[in-house]
Amino acid sequence: MAFVHSKNGRVMVNNRHLSGRITGWTVAGERNMGETTTLLDDGARFIPGLRAGSVTVNGLFDGADDDIDETIQAADGALDGLLTTVLPDGFTIGKPAFIATSNLSSYVIESSVSDTVSLTVETTPNDGVDHGRVVHAHTAETATGNSTSVDNGASSANGGVASLHVTAASGTTPSLTAKVQHSVDNSVWVDLITFTAATAAGSQRRTVTGTVNRYVRETHTISGTTPSFTYAAAFARR
Repeated sequence: MAFVHSKNGRVMVNNRHLSGRITGWTVAGERNMGETTTLLDDGARFIPGLRAGSVTVNGLFDGADDDIDETIQAADGALDGLLTTVLPDGFTIGKPAFIATSNLSSYVIESSVSDTVSLTVETTPNDGVDHGRVVHAHTAETATGNSTSVDNGASSANGGVASLHVTAASGTTPSLTAKVQHSVDNSVWVDLITFTAATAAGSQRRTVTGTVNRYVRETHTISGTTPSFTYAAAFARR
């Protein structure tokens, strides 16, 4: 067992890698409970209900392009305006990733004469927070290829959620089609989730239902003249 230091954490929000401006984060997964207690019970009884949660980010304000403040302003009031993927132990494929598509609920900027200007962003996810794994590190790709597979040890039956954060795109008419594939034997692969072709920086979230086989991986098809895409992707089983 290896413990994880907070300094290893990384945070993606929409089409930006904001880790260089973030000082801390909190992810909370919740599930509402419906009470089923009757007169014949000796104690309270409940059944699990709707998924819920929260994502809070603490950071530093600098007011420059690509700052947290600019990202939040663009999402203020937008339904599902913030796609956030929090990676507690960095971008290595197979490491944990928390995925949430959220609404901005609170934004606080604080200042004191003896300290830097700081901020706190609180968001409320729709559809809860999903706990998954990194399937593509935040790196540049210039040609079609596959990422290393992730072994779950067994298949699962409740579908899943994938996130894609493209932070940079260049070239002439560049196009990136990223997919999540699954396999029963780590050899024969079948498409599971296909993201809309990306031609510029942006972010996407996709869901799938049904069986997810034991192994998953990210695969990408890239076209254009001297294309380059920098992006990260994660997949969470349900």
